[in-house]
Amino acid sequence: MRFSFLVLIATLLIVTACSEEQSGITETQNAFWENIQQHCGNAYSGTLGDATPHYSAVANAETFTLHFFNCTENLTHIALHVDDNRSRNLMLTKTGHTLRLKHDHRYENGSEEEISQYGGEAPGTGLSHRQIFWADGFTARILPQRYDNFWFLDMMNETTFAYGVHWPKEGHSIRLEFDIANPIETPPAPWGYED
Repeated sequence: MRFSFLVLIATLLIVTACSEEQSGITETQNAFWENIQQHCGNAYSGTLGDATPHYSAVANAETFTLHFFNCTENLTHIALHVDDNRSRNLMLTKTGHTLRLKHDHRYENGSEEEISQYGGEAPGTGLSHRQIFWADGFTARILPQRYDNFWFLDMMNETTFAYGVHWPKEGHSIRLEFDIANPIETPPAPWGYED
């Protein structure tokens, strides 16, 4: 009887802990969110940190600009400009239980590209300076060969912020690094999001 009672108490504690964990994002994720939002309104120039040949089209660009374009309580919209291409948007949002990163791609006329809104959620607490986002079910449906992709946002240190993607199955990856110690003049708005 005593053993059954202890098992019941242990089960209740585990269920309570799990429900609390799922009820909101963790302290570590909140710290990451706050670190990211400190850059709202700023733009930074970047360089190629590393890339496999698969990403040569992006890797061969001359300029990379990261613009923390719009921030709200639950959204950090980061525009990524590659040379004069303003189609890429990183949409970091707070969900009810974690952080989500989606890629919003736009044509120059502002309409959404056919391949857009891919990304995923951070699966655990992560770190206050780094979060990883694994491909979700929607991504696997529109890009089935990339079901195992993951993207990362990384405050590498006080002066460097990195964004990148890794495709484990094929061994493809790219990492862009941005100088967050030296803000630059903000670029034009991303396509589809003109002021």
